[in-house]
Amino acid sequence: MRMIAAALVLACAAAQPAAAQDAILADRMSREAELADQNRRSEALNAEVNRRNAEVDARNAAVRAAHEKAEADYRKALEDRDAAQALAVSQHLKAMEAWRIAVAACRAGDLTACEPHE
Repeated sequence: MRMIAAALVLACAAAQPAAAQDAILADRMSREAELADQNRRSEALNAEVNRRNAEVDARNAAVRAAHEKAEADYRKALEDRDAAQALAVSQHLKAMEAWRIAVAACRAGDLTACEPHE
């Protein structure tokens, strides 16, 4: 069967004038050249898109890192503020307790515990 198909193709090719065969060959080569050019342009475009995507990814990573650092700095500032506030409250409570003890001692008659009045 293949032999018959091959013989038919050869017979048809031989039956066509040389100019028609040249036109078919030129058309086929033109299509192949166009496909090769399209593939080359497509690959160049893909490379450019990949390069730009990598740039965007790098910018996004830098922005993300800066945001995470800013957030960590903010949390640290909050922790520092809370620690300072806790220290101030603790010092205030100690001072108030010392004052209460001094007032109680003064009321009990210990004049050395009394604050001087000017």
